[in-house]
Amino acid sequence: MAPTAAITKASNVLPSYYRFLLMNVESLFAFGGVIMVLVAPGHYVTALTRESVASIDSATDFVYTQLGGGWMVIVFIEAVIMRLVDDIKVWKLLCMAILLSDALYTHSMAQAVGGWAQWAVLSNWTLNDWVAAITTWPFVLTRVAIVLGIGYRKEKRN
Repeated sequence: MAPTAAITKASNVLPSYYRFLLMNVESLFAFGGVIMVLVAPGHYVTALTRESVASIDSATDFVYTQLGGGWMVIVFIEAVIMRLVDDIKVWKLLCMAILLSDALYTHSMAQAVGGWAQWAVLSNWTLNDWVAAITTWPFVLTRVAIVLGIGYRKEKRN
């Protein structure tokens, strides 16, 4: 029988603010996003596109429900799984999975305003653009740091 590898506890090596940001702050923001796309998808579309959207075609409601479902998975991972599983290898894998979603979310933000060339012009950003960036990028960078091992403390040995 092969020996089992020792588990490195995420709580031993990750700075507490990494854990606080993902398990508490972002999980609440993501839950707020779920509520928004389910209850007020027009507001969500208006915020992303910089265009006023009076109403959403009810034939597209399923798309917002799917989006909310995807974000609910992130909420569950951050608010439940990361609290219950204290293994840095698992945390890295979960962060990698969420980074895949982050990449597509960021691309969708550029698509919403006409592409990357338009999105990159910061002088054109609206308050909604800044809010989206501020409520997204600190968490994306935290996940990147976890995946790359940036900012880890020396592991406490029992």
